[in-house]
Amino acid sequence: MSGLTANTSKRAVNRPTKRVVIVSRDRSHVERDRQALKRFPLEVDVVAASGSEAYKHLAKNPCDLVLCDTEVEDIDPYAFLRSLKADKNLKKIPVVMVTQENDRHAVLDAVAAGCSGYILRPYSDETFERHISTALQLIRYNEIEARQLNDARLMMETGDYDEAIEEFEEVLSQQEEAQKFYDLGCTYLSKDKFGKAIVAFQKALTINGMFAEAYEGLSEAHKRKGDLEQCQFFLKKAADLYAAHDRMEKVKEVFIDILKMDNRAANPFNSLGVRLRKTGDHTAAIRAYKQALELTPHDENIHFNLAKAYFFMDDVENALDKLAVALSINQDFPEALKMYKTLKGSPWPGLRSQSESSLERQHLIRNQGPAVKDV
Repeated sequence: MSGLTANTSKRAVNRPTKRVVIVSRDRSHVERDRQALKRFPLEVDVVAASGSEAYKHLAKNPCDLVLCDTEVEDIDPYAFLRSLKADKNLKKIPVVMVTQENDRHAVLDAVAAGCSGYILRPYSDETFERHISTALQLIRYNEIEARQLNDARLMMETGDYDEAIEEFEEVLSQQEEAQKFYDLGCTYLSKDKFGKAIVAFQKALTINGMFAEAYEGLSEAHKRKGDLEQCQFFLKKAADLYAAHDRMEKVKEVFIDILKMDNRAANPFNSLGVRLRKTGDHTAAIRAYKQALELTPHDENIHFNLAKAYFFMDDVENALDKLAVALSINQDFPEALKMYKTLKGSPWPGLRSQSESSLERQHLIRNQGPAVKDV
């Protein structure tokens, strides 16, 4: 099977508003997907056997959903998915992998590339419907806020700058939501709950991009009001959020690499924090260590790692607090004792007798299991 196959069936006057592109070189797979799609108000726009053909078509005719097989000519399907997500005009199109690849690494590759669903062949109609419905719901996610953004832009065009600013600010009032969904996605990944992880990551990235647009809108509104100082302030906010968007993607890739190498890691968030700290991303490292402590709150090594991350951010107060926690768990922690004395200028005051320390240490080991050190 090669080349593009357009939908040549007679189209009704009121054609469905949502169009699908299927990417697969396997005719039997294409026919099965066509049959399954009949349960939806969706229309197959084009079937492409290769990634390059699909990309060329989508560049001129963006659709509402892409079904991508791993049986694709000329390109790795995950590379095709990454190319769509890298295109500002195509990145919002949900891509659902429909594949026979049941390997854990293949699923992780798809999540890293930004898929909106992962369906294993052979599938039941019910399974297909559930995954496609979820992917389509992601398009509609936060549609109230999206309408607010559009309303604010219209107000700005008609000169109602203050009203526009109020609408943009209302959108931004839920700004912490993106990070919550992103952290939730990482937690689901660590538990191999891939479907839930995909949804959480997609929600996080959608929200983050929407907030960046709101900041851009605020910048433009203040510019039109003649307030260049506020214009520059909000433009920087937008730039920071776009940068954070990319950092979210990078952290996800690093985390997935860790899970590929050691899916039995006692606390993968600690490993993630170590990797991020070594790359200089101390803010993301701190978030990872905090997630690690939710799994193993009495691991002195994670508290110590968190102290180091705070130290590299010149936050000595928090660094000392975390060192104190680490030493309260294990007073025989030479690295923590040395770092505390260096930062404080005096030894840690909580030293106890050797026998008391050993008894507490044995209790923690019995109730928690092995700790993970930063190497």
